[in-house]
Amino acid sequence: MRALFALLLLCVGGGLSPLAWAQDSTASQTPDVRMIFDVSGSMKANDPGNLRASALQLAATLLPSQARGSVWTFGSQVRNPLPDGKVDAQWRRRARSLASQLVDYQQFTDIEGVLRDATDAPGGKRHVVLLTDGMVDLPGSGEEKRTRDTASRETLLTSLAPELASRDVVVHTIALSHNVDRELLERISQATGGLAAVAETPEALLRAFLDVLERIVPSDQLPLEKGRFDVDDEVEGFNALLFHDEDAPEIALVGPDGERYTRDDHPDDMLWQSNPRYDLIRVPEPQVGEWHIEGPVGHDSRVSIESPLQLRSDTLPPTLYLGFDVPIDAWLAREGEVLKGDTLPEDVRLRGALRGLDDETLASTSLQAGDDGHFTGTLAAPEEAGNARLVLNADSDSWQRERVQGVNVVTPVTATLNDDATQVTLEAQHPRLNVDNTQISASLLGETLDVVPDGERTWQVALPEIDPEQSVPLDLDVSVTLDDRTWSIALPALRLNPEARIGVSGADFDSDGPRAEALPDDDTAATQEEESDAREEGNLTALAGALWNKAGDEWQALRPHVEPYAKRPATWAVFAALLLALVLMWMLRRRSRRRHHRRRHEPQV
Repeated sequence: MRALFALLLLCVGGGLSPLAWAQDSTASQTPDVRMIFDVSGSMKANDPGNLRASALQLAATLLPSQARGSVWTFGSQVRNPLPDGKVDAQWRRRARSLASQLVDYQQFTDIEGVLRDATDAPGGKRHVVLLTDGMVDLPGSGEEKRTRDTASRETLLTSLAPELASRDVVVHTIALSHNVDRELLERISQATGGLAAVAETPEALLRAFLDVLERIVPSDQLPLEKGRFDVDDEVEGFNALLFHDEDAPEIALVGPDGERYTRDDHPDDMLWQSNPRYDLIRVPEPQVGEWHIEGPVGHDSRVSIESPLQLRSDTLPPTLYLGFDVPIDAWLAREGEVLKGDTLPEDVRLRGALRGLDDETLASTSLQAGDDGHFTGTLAAPEEAGNARLVLNADSDSWQRERVQGVNVVTPVTATLNDDATQVTLEAQHPRLNVDNTQISASLLGETLDVVPDGERTWQVALPEIDPEQSVPLDLDVSVTLDDRTWSIALPALRLNPEARIGVSGADFDSDGPRAEALPDDDTAATQEEESDAREEGNLTALAGALWNKAGDEWQALRPHVEPYAKRPATWAVFAALLLALVLMWMLRRRSRRRHHRRRHEPQV
């Protein structure tokens, strides 16, 4: 016991990360992590609460001791406020003191410059975490600036990203805001084997940062359901990372024996770090049984563990592709040795699942055991692009293990419209796709367009002239033949003239020709009439609401000019007459339609 207490003192005094002992033994014990934060002026609006500082504090807490880390900022200039060094107590203190430098805003967004500077130093495998809310934006003006921006973006994709991959540099990207060049970030991450995460809101930033960190330093977890989790007799310690709102009431941790622990009242060997948006609690040698949390347990909270019984898998890919199945290979290990035969518990079950960020299960499968102790299975192809999580779960009657890895689901082929909207470039993103094994068809409002190969992995589609007042979808379908199997994938439609005044959804036609529909009987006709009336009333209500909102927007600008007329009785009389005429027209139209339905006769044969 004295030895354990001495070790704990060493951990606290030396700044050992609370998760340092809970890392995957198959992962590098000394990862090199370089965190890059965008400080361009737009971040003031997209991260007004400076949650980047909370994300940096979370990273400083979760990175394992003796890893290497550094912090970089960029806008028009690249700065390195925390140079590369070992992650120890001093490094963590310096990282936590950088909050003010993350709001030292600059103009422009030089993504190429900061990636070159942050990865310039030699080394082994390096993980770069790039957080930005914009796109390549270099100093300059006019056509010269547009040329520089385009050239820098092209260099990132065709030159720098492949170079970084060849040097074993993995770039994980976090996109914050809707204006970010998401395609650029996704393609950089794909090329280097990193995760491309998206934080739609500042509050989602911590979740995205955590997904990236778990890619770098993965760990086993216990399932956390409704604030409860079961600790088995093989768990040597756990870390509960509990997210909550900034103004949430204090939480408490309750053990199986009913003992209640809080931030201000807990044993000396329990570490409790509190942040306005999360609490991190480390419990060594926990009691066996059900633990629970009193108070709000935010989404994405988790319990990581240290145990000789471990759930392991082949490296789960950070990028998945629409339409392509996901093979899974997992196993159980005890202190590094694969469990099989007599050493494998008879009642063990393994499953794999793909879950959305809201924990909705998108696909799942049972994994089947092999003689070598490996459990294999295949997840159905993802159907929607975006961020998700691959979840592996192993359980028996007496214990559970879970492993969660963030993934990014992307289309296997990207479509890009050129500047003058006359041509679309299609480019294969799946590493095995090319013009020999991939066929692409394109149609615009039912008209088939020619798709012409233009290189080993690219195609061109010439567009007909389109009414600039109409927004129309270009439908794209992909057929891929790999390993004696054919995949048929419908890509998301590319919207042409997305800002146009008139939207055209297009029409789907059956290959067998138009379908016949039976004439409705009187009851059905009456029902359809009522539904039509309800729709029309709803449309009228929606129109009135839209007009009212529009009038409210315009009133402030027109008020000084309109108020003198509003005081005249004649103005209100004209307004009332117009409103009455609108209502009468609607009533007459409804009565006419009902009279038409009553006069309808059955068809003669």
